[in-house]
Amino acid sequence: MIAVRRAELSDVDAIRQIGLTTWPVAYAGLVPEAFITDGLAQWWSVEAVERGISKGITLVAADGDALVGMVGLGREEDSWVMWKLYVLPDQQSKGVGKALLDAAIAALPDGTPELLLDVLVANEQAIGFYRSQGFTEAQRTPSRDLGDELMWMVIDLDRT
Repeated sequence: MIAVRRAELSDVDAIRQIGLTTWPVAYAGLVPEAFITDGLAQWWSVEAVERGISKGITLVAADGDALVGMVGLGREEDSWVMWKLYVLPDQQSKGVGKALLDAAIAALPDGTPELLLDVLVANEQAIGFYRSQGFTEAQRTPSRDLGDELMWMVIDLDRT
């Protein structure tokens, strides 16, 4: 049974392992190998993971004692952004991603109107998952230009 909880600094190594295992599989064939290598060094370093836990909202999905997925949220300008949502390859399609996304939305401050994310336009699997969860292409976004390889997606949280 999957349990989602707030990450603690003692989870850093296990969270890093999720990234180091998942990133190469998720992006193989979609981006140059150098992008994967650089991303692992930049976004999955001990310092980056500790910063996400300390300054943002980081949640982990556990199956017993083993962490099998994680989600990281933070602020960009006036928006909440989901920076990471990764599930170990052998745990995908088992509801872990949905459980993490639901818990992430629930962890946002009351009154948060929407949640943004950026995604590679070539990552059809991720885009399909996000669309199935209610995300659409964002019309209003932070000012950071994503270029042609990434796009902003948004889910409206003001649903009644």
